[in-house]
Amino acid sequence: MRLIYQGKDITDSVDIVSAVHRDVSDGRCDCLELTLDHAAAWYGWGPQTDDTILLTENGYSTGTLYLNTIVPEGDSFRILATAGKSGTRRKAWASYADKTLEDIFKQCAAESGMESRLYGVEGKLAYPYLIRKNEGCAAFLLRLAHREGAVLKTVSGRYTAISVQAAQELAAGAVITLTAKQQGVTYTRRENTKYASLTVKTPYASATAYDEGAAQGESVILNNLPAMDNAAAGRWARGLLLMHNRRAETLSIESEFNAGFTAMARIDIESGTDMRGEWMVDEVEHDFINRKSRAWLYRCSKTVV
Repeated sequence: MRLIYQGKDITDSVDIVSAVHRDVSDGRCDCLELTLDHAAAWYGWGPQTDDTILLTENGYSTGTLYLNTIVPEGDSFRILATAGKSGTRRKAWASYADKTLEDIFKQCAAESGMESRLYGVEGKLAYPYLIRKNEGCAAFLLRLAHREGAVLKTVSGRYTAISVQAAQELAAGAVITLTAKQQGVTYTRRENTKYASLTVKTPYASATAYDEGAAQGESVILNNLPAMDNAAAGRWARGLLLMHNRRAETLSIESEFNAGFTAMARIDIESGTDMRGEWMVDEVEHDFINRKSRAWLYRCSKTVV
C-alpha cells in the first residue's frame, strides 16, 4: 500500500492503522478515511484544505482525493479526504437562461475549482430557464442529472453525469455466482415502492412515462418542473421514473478485497434464486487493512418507456 500526499510518497513516514475507501455514485463524493499512527510530522508538511491524497494497492487506486478534515487523537490522526474540493459545499442562488446542460456543468465546475464530464447524457439541449435554489453545485447538478436519467458522480475533482441506461448497456465487468444461503449476501425486493407511471405536467407541456414491469404501482404527476415543451417533459418523466424505480431491488455483497467492485460497474449474477440477472454497483467500500470489500447494487432496469 502506498500513500501519496501532494505528489510525494509518504508511506514510510507514517503508520497506516486503518484505510477505508468508499467509491460511490449518485450525488455523493468518493472518500477516503485514514487513521495514521505516529504522525507527529504531519503538521510539518503544512497540510491545507484541498491538498491532494491518493492511495494505491496492488493496481487499485482511489483516484485523486482532496483533504477535507483532520482530527488529532493523541499521537494519531483521523483524516477524511473527498473526491470533491471544498468549493462544492458553497451554496448560492443563481439563474440560467438558454444554457445547455454541458454549459451548466462547466460553469458549476469552474465555480468549484473542478472539471466536468457527461457520459451518455445529451449535453447540447438547451434549458430555457433554471433556478439554483441556494444549493451547492453538487446538489443542483444532481437534480438536473436525475431528470436526465443519470447519476452524478464526483470523482478525482470532476463532476460526472453518467447515464444509467448507457452504463447498463456496457459489458459486465464481472460475473459472480451466488447461492441461496451465501454468507455476506443480502437481497431485498420491494415491488410495492415502484411507480407504474410518472407524468410531468406544466402549463406548456405534458408527457407520461411508464414502467412496463410495474403495472400495479402508483401513478405520479409532477407539476413543479420547468418543462417548456413535450420533448423535455417526456425526457424528464422517463429519467425520473427510472431513477426512482431502480431502487426497488437491492443487493449487498461482502467479500474478500475485490478491486473489481467499482461504482457504476455492471455485474452479472448467476444464481438459482431471484438474485439472478444484471446489476449495477451503486456503492462499494474497500477496507485495505482488513482486506475486505462490500458492494451495494441496484438491479438494472430496462422496462421504463
